[in-house]
Amino acid sequence: MKQIVSLVIAGVVILALAIASLFIVDITTVEGNQIGVKETWDGGVEPEPLQPKTYVLFPGFTQKIFKYDMSSQVFVMNDAAMNTYGEGRGRDSYLVQSSEGQDMRISLNVRWRRDPGHVVDLHKTVRENVEEKILRPELMRVVKDQATTRTALDAYSGEGLVKLQSDISTALMAPDAELRKRGVIVENFVIEHIGLDPSYVEQIKARQVAVQERLRAIEETRAAEAKAERAKAEAQASYEKALVDAKRDKEVGVLSAQKQAEQQVLAATAAAKQVELAAEADKNRNVLAATGEQEAALLRAQAIEALGKAEAEATKLKLGAYSAEGSEAFVRIEVAKSMSDAFKNISGYLPQDMTVNLLSDSFLRAVEAVVGGAATTPAAPMKPAR
Repeated sequence: MKQIVSLVIAGVVILALAIASLFIVDITTVEGNQIGVKETWDGGVEPEPLQPKTYVLFPGFTQKIFKYDMSSQVFVMNDAAMNTYGEGRGRDSYLVQSSEGQDMRISLNVRWRRDPGHVVDLHKTVRENVEEKILRPELMRVVKDQATTRTALDAYSGEGLVKLQSDISTALMAPDAELRKRGVIVENFVIEHIGLDPSYVEQIKARQVAVQERLRAIEETRAAEAKAERAKAEAQASYEKALVDAKRDKEVGVLSAQKQAEQQVLAATAAAKQVELAAEADKNRNVLAATGEQEAALLRAQAIEALGKAEAEATKLKLGAYSAEGSEAFVRIEVAKSMSDAFKNISGYLPQDMTVNLLSDSFLRAVEAVVGGAATTPAAPMKPAR
């Protein structure tokens, strides 16, 4: 029995401790898209936000972690029946007046997120419902400031609508914007639609149709002008081409004529030069021939002169030999030999009164006269041969 009682007591104690731990220890996880802000039991708020992780608080009943979603969120102000893709009121499009007093019902869409550096301040000042407490009032103010300075026609569509949306986005997303100072970062702003009075819309459409017709007329006029300009340009191009072709043909003809004339001049010059060279060659050939003949004649004359001198010298020497001592007998012997040879075959051919002795006597006298010696008495005359 004692053991059973001890086990019961131990179980009760363990159960009591487990129940007590539920109040003493608190385990809280800050998710990856969240930042936590911790408060203590005496109402104090820690200045540093808690980053994503699991925290063990002891004692848990004296501390609490508030978790805030840091991911992008969507806030809308439109007339959709149910805001299935963002936070906001039902049928909450923003009604403002244009500069000329026309009602403009503007449907808006804003993507925003909390600034991590201002989470603690938001926790202290706003905590929940940031869209209603901070975002919506500032959004209405900026849209009103920008939209009421424009006419409904300017803001309704086209470049005017784009400009209005751009100006509102700039005012909401600027580094010194009021929302940024309060810890709300606007990532994107879109005007979904601008509703106007139906009659005014009809006027706008009629005006746009007129504008479109005018623009179409202008475009048609421009197209016609462009077509005319194109035709004019094509004609001008054809004219320019014909002019260039004619100028080219003319220049080609002139150049061809100049080329032919230059070729003729060159041919005539070459022919004249050829004739001149031929004449010069003939002249040089004749000069060379005449010079050669002159030199040959001079050489012949010199040869003849030298030969004459040589013959004269030989004759002189020969004659000198005949005038030497004892030369008379030698001369006479030579004369006798010559006369014997001369008279050898004349027998029977002499005139009737001419004898060989007479001929020899006359010949010897002539030789004596030449050499200056006395002629020998001729032998008795020979009788003519029968």
